[in-house]
Amino acid sequence: MGSSASSSSSNNLADQRPDPVSDYALKIPAFTKLSGKRVILASNSPRRKEILASVGLFPEIIPSTFEEDLPKSEFRGEASYEYPVETSARKALEVYQRLVKESPEDPPDLVIGADTVVVKDEEILEKPSDPTDNLRMLAELNGSSCQVISGVTIVYPILKAPGFEVRSLSERTKVKFADNPTSHLRAYIDCGEGMDRAGGFAIQGRASILISSIQGDYNNVVGFPLFSFTSFLDRLVSMGELELED
Repeated sequence: MGSSASSSSSNNLADQRPDPVSDYALKIPAFTKLSGKRVILASNSPRRKEILASVGLFPEIIPSTFEEDLPKSEFRGEASYEYPVETSARKALEVYQRLVKESPEDPPDLVIGADTVVVKDEEILEKPSDPTDNLRMLAELNGSSCQVISGVTIVYPILKAPGFEVRSLSERTKVKFADNPTSHLRAYIDCGEGMDRAGGFAIQGRASILISSIQGDYNNVVGFPLFSFTSFLDRLVSMGELELED
């Protein structure tokens, strides 16, 4: 009796939720598999939300409470590229476990965590602390290149212990800054756009006039590697690893 009531409650909640996959989305295996499921984006980033929406995906937005305080001193050199993967995993897992505990009758089918950093000379560039720090970062990037690294992690339920699977991917994009005059750098800093961005710039905004080229996924620089993510999901579906059964 209790099990039947719980199942009925879960079905009612699912019926009330908007489908995370809109009619606009392409009918590819990954999107078809997510249709009608409870899909969570563990991030409050408007840019990630917009990138997913651009292809017809509208997950629930439930930001992670993970502090993103992994010690960067442990991620130096080549290990700096592992930092966003580890952070994305912590974000996704925190949200998944919290929702399972809070709503066992309506657990998530898929939680997506993401983190993006800028790496210059194998050092992670933080968000600038003030305009002077922003100028220092841009001066360091000016006439040079950096790597924008994103980590994306998905967490989904499985029947074997511990009851969930954690899978991650990493994407790198090379960004080349032009040899800009200092007046251009100062003008950008004065607009304030780069203050809340890793590396101190936003390629989708006014920083685009400072950047001469990129090698790789543009969306990755904005904040979410859409191509790698959808390819990753497609591969898991085709291999039978991402079941998401009712």
